[in-house]
Formats: sequence, structure tokens, C-alpha cells
Amino acid sequence: MRISWLSAEEISAARAALTAEGATWESHFGPEFTIPAAPEDTRLIDWPGITEHVARAERVSQVVRDYGLEEARRRFGGATTAIEAATLAAAAHEGDALDLDEVIKVLERPIDNYVFYAPFLELLIERGKRELDRTVAAYEQFVTAYAYALDRVPHGTERIGAVKDGLADFYVSAGRVDSAEALFEQRHDEDQGDVAVALSASRAFLAAGSVSHAVRWLGVGAARASALGREELAERLRQKQEAVRKRLS
Repeated sequence: MRISWLSAEEISAARAALTAEGATWESHFGPEFTIPAAPEDTRLIDWPGITEHVARAERVSQVVRDYGLEEARRRFGGATTAIEAATLAAAAHEGDALDLDEVIKVLERPIDNYVFYAPFLELLIERGKRELDRTVAAYEQFVTAYAYALDRVPHGTERIGAVKDGLADFYVSAGRVDSAEALFEQRHDEDQGDVAVALSASRAFLAAGSVSHAVRWLGVGAARASALGREELAERLRQKQEAVRKRLS
């Protein structure tokens, strides 16, 4: 289960530095995190942030391996960082012992730009089917925090758009049609150079059986495609719209 945006090379470089000269993951933690010396040839810009991210994940994993999940929960269940909560949740998921509370803990922690949140949003939806109001609220709060945290981060706009799109899709499956329409409209306005949001909206509504909404979004997509000079795509969407519209008759 992937929980980090870091590449294998970045993680490997951080691990090597963190364990140099017999150091352990835990030895870097005192009142403050002790940053290991960076290799002379490193090209990693955020060396302090990357090494702390890796060290926090590794020390949780070490406890899981050596003492088991319950001991790791005892030690890190109250962790205030997203990567520690994510590592603990991933271990619980692997052991088929993950509950909704642990998933929400990952999403409630201060945003870590290096945490890969997609699997936890999927698990939120999966584990939260019986507590829909709580699940929707948790997803909404995460999206708000994520958008604020990544507003000025490189490639942040794309990542923010992706989590908003996921929330819009979830609104549809959760029966929050008005919220879905509003968020899809917002995303369609933000993404002026593409048809992707309209296509996503049409698919989500069609999958949920909301045929009239799907028809409308196919029309929106066709109009956007035409405005972008993509007439072949626009015509395909019009044909699809007509085929779907027949389901209403």
C-alpha cells in the first residue's frame, strides 16, 4: 500500500543517512528531530522534511515488525503527524484490523505534503458506509485543509483538483446531488482547458442512475470540447448524450 509521494531513490537516500554509523530511527527523536548529514551529492531540496518524513514512517514500521500492531498502536495511536498515523493505518489494513477511526485520524492530522492520501480517501468511503454523515464531513474537512496546505506547493493545483474531483464523485454516490453539482461546476470553471471534469461528472451521475444529470453534463462536455476546437470529441459526446437521453423516454 503506497502511502508516500517520495520516490524509491529518495526514500533510499534518506534511510541510508538516517542509519549511518549505527544510528537507529528512534535516535533521531528527542525534543526536536535531529536531521542527519546530507550526502555531498544529494539533489534533494527539502532534506530536513524528507528525512523526518521517512524516519517517522520507519520507526512506526519497526515497532510493528518487532512487537506487533497493538504495541505500535499503544505507542503511536496518539501521534500528531500524518505520516505516523498513515503508517499505523497501513499496517492495520494489512492485518485486516483497520477501522474508520484510524482512517479519519490520518485525514485529520496536519497535512503532510509527502503523504499519498488517495488510498486513505478510498478506505474512508469503504469503511464509512454506515456512518455517511460523519464520512462526508471528514472528507470535506480534509479537502479544505489540503487545498489550504498545497495552495502554493509545486504541482499543488493538480493535486488539489484531484481531491476535489474525488469529493464530487463521492457526493454523487452518497446522494448529495446538490453538493455534487456545485462542486463539479466549480471544478469545470477552474479547469478551463479540458473536458475531464464534465466527463467525470457524467460518468458519476450515470453510475448512480441519475440519468438527467448525466445527460446535462455530456452536453456541458460537448460544449467545452467544441469551444476548445475538439470537434470530433464534441460530436462523440453529443451522440453519447442522445443515446443516454433515450433512457429517459
